[in-house]
Amino acid sequence: MFIKIIATIVIGFFSHSIHALSLSIPKSIVDNSISKKFPKEKLSITLDKPTTKFIKDSQRIELCGIWLSKISQHKGEFCINTQLTWNKSKGNVEISKVNILKITLGEDKELSNALAATLNSTLLTLFDGTSIYQAPEIIGKNLEAIEITESSLRLKF
Repeated sequence: MFIKIIATIVIGFFSHSIHALSLSIPKSIVDNSISKKFPKEKLSITLDKPTTKFIKDSQRIELCGIWLSKISQHKGEFCINTQLTWNKSKGNVEISKVNILKITLGEDKELSNALAATLNSTLLTLFDGTSIYQAPEIIGKNLEAIEITESSLRLKF
């Protein structure tokens, strides 16, 4: 009986003192990881010079940059926002649910329908599933949540 009481006290103590593991990844590390993936190219469209903004309120990341078309010789700017997902099999954080915020053509010109369609397709397919952080193997692959702050990602295991 005495051993059961001691065991219950010890288990209760450890269950209250154990906290979930949390890993904070600074924005600079995420920015560096994203920059290494550029330039990206598909269908004669090149995307380059990425910049990010972490948006805590909506738990999204805004990613902007420039685009260049090799065929039409046009260039402009793009902005997307995205949620992040955990790829359990790979143990990494990936871009998902891409939403196009803007696509502009330099000198305030309108995009042709064909170019706009190509850019839309390119932006959506090039970013979806892009890895932005690989978790260390020792951490494991069971993630409970991803929290975005203004200056970091917090992974809660």
